[in-house]
Amino acid sequence: MNSKFAKKYAVFFYCAMLLVVTASASGQAGKLDPTFGIGGITMEQAVETGFSNFFMVGAVAVQSDGKIVVAGGVPGKNGFTVPAVLRFLSNGGPDKSFGANGTVVLPNRFGSYGAAAILPDGKILVATSGDGVDGELDRFTSAGKLDSSFGSQGAVIFKFSSLSGIALQPDGRILAGVQSFIVVGARVARLLANGSIDTSFGTNGFAFPPGGTGTLEVLSTGEILVFGRLVSRLTSSGAIDAEFGVSGQLMAPNDGHALAANGDILAAGTLVSDPTVPSSGFAAFAYQNVGIGDPAFGKNGGVSTTLSAFPTITVAGMGLESSGAIVELGTAATRSLGAFGLARYTPQGQLDSSFGSGGTVTTSFGSSIATASAIAIQSDDKIVVAGTLLKGEPHGQSETALVVARYLGK
Repeated sequence: MNSKFAKKYAVFFYCAMLLVVTASASGQAGKLDPTFGIGGITMEQAVETGFSNFFMVGAVAVQSDGKIVVAGGVPGKNGFTVPAVLRFLSNGGPDKSFGANGTVVLPNRFGSYGAAAILPDGKILVATSGDGVDGELDRFTSAGKLDSSFGSQGAVIFKFSSLSGIALQPDGRILAGVQSFIVVGARVARLLANGSIDTSFGTNGFAFPPGGTGTLEVLSTGEILVFGRLVSRLTSSGAIDAEFGVSGQLMAPNDGHALAANGDILAAGTLVSDPTVPSSGFAAFAYQNVGIGDPAFGKNGGVSTTLSAFPTITVAGMGLESSGAIVELGTAATRSLGAFGLARYTPQGQLDSSFGSGGTVTTSFGSSIATASAIAIQSDDKIVVAGTLLKGEPHGQSETALVVARYLGK
């Protein structure tokens, strides 16, 4: 935290808070949680480096004790993006027991964290995009230090690669999506708990899903769903599951960003609602376990929702509540405004009218442009959203602040 800029961002924070507008109905579900931060929102300035202050948010995860981990990147002193992790208390305040006053920055690394997972022992696993150099899987202790028992001094390096989704198996093994910059084709790597490549998986520790890699999901059967350009399913040993879809794969929604399993397979993405004008909406699709659309979900296996005040929706993720309700997160935008947008669907694929205003919620921040980046559902069904606010500066540059918002799920 840089005190030189604390006052400036404190003013920005309180002004933004005064300008927050959230669409919500008379019910509680969908309202900002008043016990979190200030009015349901907490904000953090970027680390000052001599360059423009700029946050990147890639993932958010909630620990079993309610603490919230946000992973992303900040600009390093050389102008390149470097990885950063922040942890907040359950009330939205910075967790000063983590790293340096709640923040860990790796100034000698490159890239931004785009995926995060919390291990049962409280350690934090994060994956970097690599920023065109090397992809990196890092593990931190609960105190925010690189875990020397993992990989090489806390890191596993994938040369000339970018890492996408990560997932944890019940036996402690780790799955990571790997996209090489110099070799055609995407891979899913499986690692042992200590960071070593698990050579019993696929071919020497790597599987090759035909549709690329992105979000990963481990099913209760041990099979692995991979969401890239297509949805693929791997067996627990890393082979393509030919019994799924067509030769182990099926089509994914346009601009898909997340998947989850809830009996059926659920996929979220952005759906163009009118090809004649630049408009789009939330979209969710359900597939039966064999990889065909579930006709009992929504209309013919899918559902889409537009927002009249925000013609463009860019979906950033999805989460499942304990009831099976599906929550989608996206950036709701006009030509000049960006806001956090949420839509909630019943397990049957119907817009949930008890949530927000007729099933949707938008939160805007005055003239600052918000970008929604990641979502996590707490054990009590509260909805945690992380993103950024872009704020213009008098000198003509732009700066961003990290924003974490929490909404009531009940």
